Amino acid sequence: MIKLWKKEDLNLLSEYPKEVVENVDNSINILDESYGYNRKLTDDGGYVCIIEDIKEVENLKSNILKGLVEEFSDVLHQDETNTYSSTLYILSSDYSITVITKNEETEYLLK
Repeated sequence: MIKLWKKEDLNLLSEYPKEVVENVDNSINILDESYGYNRKLTDDGGYVCIIEDIKEVENLKSNILKGLVEEFSDVLHQDETNTYSSTLYILSSDYSITVITKNEETEYLLK
């Protein structure tokens, strides 16, 4: 699982499609403008996480997202082999997690 909450983290996404990187960048911009540029992962606002494995989805669902329903899910990028999606979860009035997944990980997350 990759957790992203500051602009410098975008360099971890060099292998991802442009649309995914742009979505993460936009989410971080919103968090920065609303909650400050010097936030830590545990500060108000939240973060974006990229999940690449079903076991990571299971862990996220059974711990952090336990009992929560997604606010919305949207397809970011689709090609011949992969469909990347962004799903927003609101944990409290001042904390949210945007989860980026692809293919079967998205299906499992939204079950």
